[in-house]
Amino acid sequence: MRRRVAITGIGVVCPLGNDTRAVADAIFAGRSAIAARTFTNAATGTNLTIPVAAVPDSAHTELPKATVLMCDKFGRLGVMAANAAIADSKLDFSREDRSRIGASTGTCMGGISETEIGFDAIWLRRRPRVHPLTVVRTMYNSPAAFITIDHGLSGPALSYSTTCSSSSVSIGEAARQIQHGYADVMVAGGTETLLTYSAVICWASAQLLAPVHDIPARSCRPFDATRNGTVLGEGAVYLVLEEWSRATARGARIYAELAGYACTSDSEHVSQPSVAGQAAPMWNALRDAGAKPEEVNYIQAHGTATKLNDSTETQAIRSVFGSYANHLPVSSVKGVVGHMAGAAGAMGIVTCILAIARQEIPPTANLFQADPECDLDYVPGRSRPAPGLSTTMANAFGFGGTAASLVIRAPQ
Repeated sequence: MRRRVAITGIGVVCPLGNDTRAVADAIFAGRSAIAARTFTNAATGTNLTIPVAAVPDSAHTELPKATVLMCDKFGRLGVMAANAAIADSKLDFSREDRSRIGASTGTCMGGISETEIGFDAIWLRRRPRVHPLTVVRTMYNSPAAFITIDHGLSGPALSYSTTCSSSSVSIGEAARQIQHGYADVMVAGGTETLLTYSAVICWASAQLLAPVHDIPARSCRPFDATRNGTVLGEGAVYLVLEEWSRATARGARIYAELAGYACTSDSEHVSQPSVAGQAAPMWNALRDAGAKPEEVNYIQAHGTATKLNDSTETQAIRSVFGSYANHLPVSSVKGVVGHMAGAAGAMGIVTCILAIARQEIPPTANLFQADPECDLDYVPGRSRPAPGLSTTMANAFGFGGTAASLVIRAPQ
């Protein structure tokens, strides 16, 4: 018998801040954290100015000195968000069987900032070696490793890199560890800090990024007819997932149930999504949750503000939900926090959890001009009361074709 999974803790470190309530207020107000920022090529001195949603470098002061020393920024933010989720869950690990508790993390580009520092040392400064901790700082499993080390957890320590669906896969696979009895508690999420010159020039060269809008905060415009690219964001989002009966037995506050999850491969093109490829995880997640399409009250879309993704996702939602799609609210949080890459899926899942808690649909920020190719109810401009909101879906689609959808239900 498959065990149920409760969500009992939330930890967020993102461009909107690191307090979940303040972050929620900004999301539901459609208040964007996107601003213009200039990146400089250390070798040539040339500049690249793009809109981004950044997290201050100082956001790690509460961590152990050893963790700060041995982690790249993506690792530090990941551990910080995980610690916040653990504190929010009110779990006391010293009173738990820590062999039954694990961690799972997702990231797209890992310790890219430390990698850039290493290349700078070798090629520009002509140094014979890099910092001795470079391997530890850049390894993709750094957040999961330090979460388990700092808390003495010896359950599964998992890491996933499926580009922009990484944290959705991380959370979904962590839930399966609980469902099938391999763990009782998992601290799961994703982290990304790719705002370095080397990373942003890669995204810019692929012609994925939006230019700076006259009002920088409006640079990312999901589903808008004038959308012209995504905006990079950074941050970390983690959840505490817990086997349902033990959560209820200890009187835990249960935010929601992770009721369904699916991960599929588009299998057609490495960077161009297909309708069938985006529809497949939605169908499978509904099946996994034992839910009918018309039970879903809200979808947090991948919604990157690129021409191709937004129109493709619109068609994929229609192919799954049929005529009911005309009555189904859909929105994207990326107009507020940017595209957080390896943490984007987790940010979408938290937005679904917050929607259930507030009984409110968050808006799609910066949606001013309707696009005939994006003809769903995208909740433009302002949030909407939603009494009875109980079943939501969060989508995340990545380069390489790995697509993930999760069904999040109100606790009952």
